[in-house]
Amino acid sequence: MHDFLVLGHRGYSAKYVENTIEAFQKALEFGADGIEYDSRLTKDGVPVVLHDEEINGIKLSSLDYKQLRTIKFPNGQPVPTVEETIRSLDEKAFLNLEVKEVEAAIPSYEITKELGALDRTLFSSFKVDALRKIREKDKDVKIGLLVKYETLYNLSRLHKELDFYSLNLWIDAIKENKEESKKLLKKWCNKGLKIYLWTLNDPQDLYDFEGFYDGVITDEVELIVNERNKIRY
Repeated sequence: MHDFLVLGHRGYSAKYVENTIEAFQKALEFGADGIEYDSRLTKDGVPVVLHDEEINGIKLSSLDYKQLRTIKFPNGQPVPTVEETIRSLDEKAFLNLEVKEVEAAIPSYEITKELGALDRTLFSSFKVDALRKIREKDKDVKIGLLVKYETLYNLSRLHKELDFYSLNLWIDAIKENKEESKKLLKKWCNKGLKIYLWTLNDPQDLYDFEGFYDGVITDEVELIVNERNKIRY
């Protein structure tokens, strides 16, 4: 069976508070090759790691960074910045940074570049304009399209324009018609695109789509890492 990367979805989110330094470090501790995490901007333009637009019912865009730091998750940790996240992890960790809003694209890119982590970062987004901004800044950096059904119709055009590194696909959607999905996956693989599957929490999916993915993004880090170890050895 082919080898592949395992990335902790918002860290090891099945057991730890998602998108916190603890969750990211635990993902690596339990064998993940890296993490998937999210970026948004505070009111004063600091790139922070938060999936939703709100925290505790408050719009992130209404909070400056100093205010945000006063809010703690149940594990006692605050919302981390993109900078803190990169600095907290092993320099070999693969980073899949999902840009949640167009405005966060360049600040997220710039801090990643400043910290020397561009070569091991994949910037992904549902928002084509966010990826477009990053590609305009850097013709070589890895960008990945989080695919919505409507973007599939424009995929060839978008790939020609933006030179995607990967397609990041929702496992539940491609499982609806496995054989048809495999045909599409093969087509994209033949175009040189890497395939990342999210959120893959069922080990059986590793076998059902064998040969059609390069990485999986999972909440269940130990479960998927252990299954990969069985496959390897």
